[in-house]
Amino acid sequence: MFDYVLTGIIVVLIIFLLCWIYLQVAGRKQNKSQKLVKKAEGPGFARCPLCDMPLPVGDNIYTKVYRPMDVPDQRCIVMGCIHCYPKLEPGLKRICPVCHKNVPMDGNLIARLFNKRDGSKHIHIVCCTECTKKD
Repeated sequence: MFDYVLTGIIVVLIIFLLCWIYLQVAGRKQNKSQKLVKKAEGPGFARCPLCDMPLPVGDNIYTKVYRPMDVPDQRCIVMGCIHCYPKLEPGLKRICPVCHKNVPMDGNLIARLFNKRDGSKHIHIVCCTECTKKD
C-alpha cells in the first residue's frame, strides 16, 4: 500500500517538474518574440540599413540599381533614406551593418537586390565604401 502512495507522489512530482520546465521554455520564447516586436516598433515595418530609422510604409530608400529589372539578382548601391540622405538629420549616424564603421555622406552601401516572383524585393547588404578601402 505504501509503495503505491510513494509511486503516486513521485509521478505527480515528475509531472509538476515537466510542466514547470515547459512553462519556463515557453516564457523564454515569448520574451524573444516580444523583443523582436519591440525592435521593429515605429511608424512602419522597415528600417533604413544605414541610420536604422523606422520608415513609414511607402517611404523609399535612395538606391541605384544595375542591370534590367527583369532579372532575379541585381547589384545595388544604397545611399540612404530621407533621414540620412542627401542631408543627415541631427543625432543620427550612418553606420555600415557589415563592418560597423561610420559611412561618410559621399559613401554608400553595396548590396544585392533580389526580385521575388510575387513582386516583392529583398536587399542583402554585402559591404560599404569603408569596408572596401585599403588601409
